[in-house]
Amino acid sequence: MARMIPPQIEFAAASAAERRVFNFLSNDPGTDGWTALHSLGLARRRAGPYGEIDFVVMIPGEGIVCLEVKGGRVSCENGNWRTMDRNGVIANLKMSPFMQAREAMFALKGNIKTHFGQGNPESKCPIGYAVVFPDVECPPATPEFEPADAIDVKDLLERPISESINRVVRSRLREFQSRGGERYPTPPQLKAILEYLRRDFESAVTESVHISRTEEKLFRWTKEQSDCLSLLKNNRRCLFEGAAGTGKTLLALEYARQANESGEKVLFLCFNRPLGDWLKKQKVGEGVEIGTWHSAMGKFIYAGSDADEFEEYVRKKPDDDFHYMRKGFSFYGELALEDRGDPFDVLVIDEAQDFNKDMLDPLNKAIKGGLADGKWVIFGDFHRQALYGKSSDPRADLSRFCGPDRFTKAELRINCRNTRGIAKAMAIIGDLDKPLRNHDQEEEKTVKPVYLKKGSDAQEELQNTVRRLMENNVSMDDVIILSRYNRQNPKSVLAGVEQIQGFQLVDFRNAARAARKHIKFSTIHAFKGLESPVVILVDIDQVDDHKSQSLLYVGMSRARSLLIMLIDSKHSKWFRDRKDRWDEKNPS
Repeated sequence: MARMIPPQIEFAAASAAERRVFNFLSNDPGTDGWTALHSLGLARRRAGPYGEIDFVVMIPGEGIVCLEVKGGRVSCENGNWRTMDRNGVIANLKMSPFMQAREAMFALKGNIKTHFGQGNPESKCPIGYAVVFPDVECPPATPEFEPADAIDVKDLLERPISESINRVVRSRLREFQSRGGERYPTPPQLKAILEYLRRDFESAVTESVHISRTEEKLFRWTKEQSDCLSLLKNNRRCLFEGAAGTGKTLLALEYARQANESGEKVLFLCFNRPLGDWLKKQKVGEGVEIGTWHSAMGKFIYAGSDADEFEEYVRKKPDDDFHYMRKGFSFYGELALEDRGDPFDVLVIDEAQDFNKDMLDPLNKAIKGGLADGKWVIFGDFHRQALYGKSSDPRADLSRFCGPDRFTKAELRINCRNTRGIAKAMAIIGDLDKPLRNHDQEEEKTVKPVYLKKGSDAQEELQNTVRRLMENNVSMDDVIILSRYNRQNPKSVLAGVEQIQGFQLVDFRNAARAARKHIKFSTIHAFKGLESPVVILVDIDQVDDHKSQSLLYVGMSRARSLLIMLIDSKHSKWFRDRKDRWDEKNPS
């Protein structure tokens, strides 16, 4: 059976004809070893700036066949082609299906040659096309096409689809194979072409989370993330689970950007305020309402007719009763969204582990079709990143609205943010069942634990740590100090500290307004969802309970390139035992 990309498509994501062809390809033993991409977008084509191929079938040693699928009735009158679906809806085609397929073939061939270069072997891959008519017999022959270029309902009923595609191969592709040499494409060439065809989703530019300056960096998508974007394109409702560093936030941003570009109105929500502030700075599009759940609910409430009643509710709030306020935002937010009468087309949620069931109630009113039939994607880490109370699992809550089988579930298992060393340390501390794979294969020592001996001066060690970084020409703009405590807490090593090695210590949220020479600090809670090239993690004085371990895990995961940990030496045995248990579960 062919490897299908994406591995599944939902009812609403493709026509009935495309779904039938998808099933033919995925269930035919004759397609074993083939790869079939459904709905491949092309940024450049001869007839215009954009294009799409229904199926790109890649066959080792033979070449590539582009399939154009035309379902329903097909007719041509005075040179004008039309299709009619099962509901009698007629669509006029700008060109014949065969010309569409031919244009797509040349566009794909041109893209490949442009990318690999005229003389490279990948550019020699034979490429052909065919039109599939799953519901009708092939139209009468014209000079525009040959019988081998069409796969009709009779073909599909009488023989496996692989035989019909092989007919195209024999008719169109074999003449382009090398004579007596190795046949194109070889498996390595096919892999290179496949990776390129996914390139639309493999690179994205994002702003790094440096508050003091804007740093442009190239974020390289992994193959796993490309699969996720394909899955999102072909399924209306998806729940993704992934550990810290697996790219959930950037996937959410890319999906929201693409939805906005297609003309859809998007509601993009997270939980943590600093992350929400960072998300607002990203260039996602004018059609995206973005921010925290609480800020979004507040905006909807104060724009609605119940704002005064909500104000009265707020005035009655008990001191520091967080749950009271959340219930109020949920109740009045749901009323406001119901009265608003202008639902969003798409809902995107990041940090779903911090959302509880009350927070989903108003969101059921926020999108067209509600959570049961609407279009949404939810990302969360339900293992270690829930820092605001007990971790929630939206799967059970979502089932209240749409049933357990009405949304697609997937898992992200490749760390694409942290170095390999940091990713491994996170897995050890997080006590993950399986190791997170990592596309960075360097074995650099990017995790540096410093055990503070009893009676040693923690502040002095912090000063020495920063001094060593300076001696190695590390910019303090790239450094942040993270703690479980705020600076006012006497338990913190930062209590009473104003400067470190001559650098003013400032809250990362105020860094842009601070003096030129400064070093940033934050609580782990506040910095959740953000990242920095270098993290100095301090005040590691508790590790025995689940909350402390979750805080440690989240703090570690914020470091992209270098993680320095100042650890109370009384916990050295705990760290050693954790590593030994990991090594036993995951022998190299």
